[in-house]
Amino acid sequence: MTIVGWEELGDLGSCKTIEDVGALVDETYPDEGPGTLSNWKHQLWRFLTMDIGDLVVMPRKFQQIIAIGKLTGPYEYRADQPPGNRHVRTTDWLVRDLDRAVVKGDLRDSMGSLLTISELNRRDAVLRVAALVSEGRDPGYAGAVEPPADLAALEADVAEAGTRQLTTRDLIGLWGWSRRTVAVTELVDQALTERGLVVEPHFNSVRLDDLVTVSAVDDDDQAAEESADPDPFISSHSSSGGSARKQSAEKDLGWRIGTLPFARDVTTVHVDGDLGLAYLNMVEADYSQLPVVDRNGRAKGVVTWQSIARAKLRGRGDTIAEVTDHDAPTAREHEELFTRLQELRQHGFLVIVDSEHVVTGVLTASDIADQLKLRIEPFTLLEEVELRLRRTLNRYNREDLPARTRNILEKKNLITLGEYRHVFAEPDLWKQLNWPFDQQIFLERLDAVKKFRDRVAHWDVDAPEAERDSVEATRQLLRLLQLVA
Repeated sequence: MTIVGWEELGDLGSCKTIEDVGALVDETYPDEGPGTLSNWKHQLWRFLTMDIGDLVVMPRKFQQIIAIGKLTGPYEYRADQPPGNRHVRTTDWLVRDLDRAVVKGDLRDSMGSLLTISELNRRDAVLRVAALVSEGRDPGYAGAVEPPADLAALEADVAEAGTRQLTTRDLIGLWGWSRRTVAVTELVDQALTERGLVVEPHFNSVRLDDLVTVSAVDDDDQAAEESADPDPFISSHSSSGGSARKQSAEKDLGWRIGTLPFARDVTTVHVDGDLGLAYLNMVEADYSQLPVVDRNGRAKGVVTWQSIARAKLRGRGDTIAEVTDHDAPTAREHEELFTRLQELRQHGFLVIVDSEHVVTGVLTASDIADQLKLRIEPFTLLEEVELRLRRTLNRYNREDLPARTRNILEKKNLITLGEYRHVFAEPDLWKQLNWPFDQQIFLERLDAVKKFRDRVAHWDVDAPEAERDSVEATRQLLRLLQLVA
């Protein structure tokens, strides 16, 4: 049996349209907000209109398992049942105890909607749920995710299905942005809140091309206190049927582990696997560590050359279990990076796991070093560009400079890149330099670098690798200046 709440509502059997359901919900719950009423209307209509034979996925409350069934009957209202158990659909439960770690993260996120009833209809969800029933595994989906055309389409998709997945890049792109600055983050957060939408995980805690799931949130849940690491499947609901809680969103501006590029196609070894194969993988791929997992991919430790040596010194080390370091550090993608740097320094790596402790990647000290270079190099290039431009400015007599430039210098203020352009655009001043460059080309290079400087001056969670052309333009301008200044 599949049962939903909304115990105050009577028989819905006479409702022929979603508007009929909405009218009954509005009449029954006059004190609820419009967002909540709209959410409940759509959820109840989904429940009424599911076809016999459709698959139903039910996360088991407070358990690490899910049940999957097939609808066998139409909607029924059973007035003789206790409140909360009157709206029903008969169901044949095909699987009652499937370990939810088997479900891949994108499908699990869809199942973790804030709503009691949502529709899984994207990324081959129906075929994948069927595979979970027949084979006990999720084959996954490797295709592209088609983004909604605009904000209205996003809202319509959420209203229709309960959730909508898209990449962070496509999400902020709905507002015309390509990078996540403080202003962009605030703007998108506010716009989503105004539309009664919530994003999990928060779009500032993952990479630009990672998926996030947009859901509707009941008005009453907007101010709800959020647990630090909640159950990723929301199966509980209030007496009126709405979601009782929602997952915490990381909205602060720190670096999140998930925003960093790290190895996500991870080679693992089963806890009962072949030790020789583990050696082979580590030697051939030059791995320093190999995560150890159970049959569902959950982290059980890690094999390292150090753990192997320690086991051998104790006269052991013939099996994976004997050489496994069970104290290896694990981390979640939403965690703030700097709180885990000490462990990263001590061990040289962090095993990245999801909400089910399934291994999703490995972050190494080398990854952090690469990111440090990516993020610092643009500033060092810009600093040297400005240093050499200042040197050039000192070659001029103060009286020869444009009046606005003299005023800035007299006030002891720093000259901006834009102000340097005013100087070098003056034909007489340019001629004094006697540089072997075309003036117009130089000014174009300076304009490009100025725009880049303006962008990186604002906090941004995204590494400048997306600005490779601008970094190269800055490097080219610097090469010119290194010849003459």
